[in-house]
Amino acid sequence: MASATILTTNSPREDDNEYVFFHSGGVPTYRKVVHRANSQEKANIIPTIDISEIDTSIEARKKLAKEIYHACTTSGFFYLSGHGVPEELLNGTFDLMKRFFALDHETKMDAHVQKNPAIRGYEPMFETRLDPRTQGDIKEAFTMGDDPLEPEQEYTAKTGNPPPAGMHRPLNTWPREAPWWREGLYKYYNTLMPLSLKVIRLMALAFDLEETAFDHYFKFPITGIRTLHYPPMPKESEPGAVGLGAHSDNTWLTMVLQDQVPALEILSKDGVWIAAEPKPNTFVCNVGRFLERVTNSKFIATVHRVRNMTGERRYSLAFFQTPDPDAVIKVLDCCLEPGEGPKQDEDTVGDLYVRRVLPARPKHPKSNKYQHVPVNELKYDLFYTDI
Repeated sequence: MASATILTTNSPREDDNEYVFFHSGGVPTYRKVVHRANSQEKANIIPTIDISEIDTSIEARKKLAKEIYHACTTSGFFYLSGHGVPEELLNGTFDLMKRFFALDHETKMDAHVQKNPAIRGYEPMFETRLDPRTQGDIKEAFTMGDDPLEPEQEYTAKTGNPPPAGMHRPLNTWPREAPWWREGLYKYYNTLMPLSLKVIRLMALAFDLEETAFDHYFKFPITGIRTLHYPPMPKESEPGAVGLGAHSDNTWLTMVLQDQVPALEILSKDGVWIAAEPKPNTFVCNVGRFLERVTNSKFIATVHRVRNMTGERRYSLAFFQTPDPDAVIKVLDCCLEPGEGPKQDEDTVGDLYVRRVLPARPKHPKSNKYQHVPVNELKYDLFYTDI
């Protein structure tokens, strides 16, 4: 399968309808889209990996690792089944999300993302705009993540250290009138965290490394939960309107729980949009840019988007797993062919992370504050400072 054309430019393409814009580290990037459907490709591009035997033996895990390797080097996506997360928790978290997004606007805006220096909290409709050719993303969201100051995350117990110097306020923000929201999301967060680390150990085995080879990256990693509500797309929406614009994830691993409403699409290697149909009680997982980086692009951070064309409301729940902010990312020796060099220089995870997040949130006060600072001078600890 030939790779699709990728172009980087600071101005839109003249033939916009034949190209998709996506975020790539804050740089405007375009890929050519092929308007054809290949039923065989659709059937095979996203495999399902059943990990129900993950805890039985190292032999079982090595077998699963081979499946992970195939998925991550072909489509960059796979479904995860047999994960052991109780169905009651999955359904209960969806009910919790529906309850939250049904709250009045004022209650949700109490935790508005623009009040939070770490760019977390509630995002109303059109708060983000991943494709500059649209009026914005047709969705509302709420984001929480790693936070050394929140007791639920036991930072000192896990690291043996006090919270980072200079951090004087929590990184997360919560609506004061809905304490049940924080309690419910932490139940899900604390369940997905160990599951994601198990999958990451399979990724180490996929390269014939010790299964603990990546553990040093994840002592207290950058993590996130993003709850998302996509209303039906209005009939009067402009051409090209999306629920969430095309992008590749600024993570190591992403695990998404979908409801029954189809909307997620991935861009195949040859430029065809393929639907990632919902599958009950499974996660759809994908490679992020940090994992792509350390594997020298052997694992693919695939471009994807969300378009809710069903006429129904859609809810989804993304869990993002990214290495520690102070971890130094460099290409694995096992991912370099003879005579091949790294495609990207080594760098610090937190600094790379903030350089991607700020350009993707142009409305946020912190983005405005640092818009004239050279990208290579942006540091992760700016999230610790007030807006």
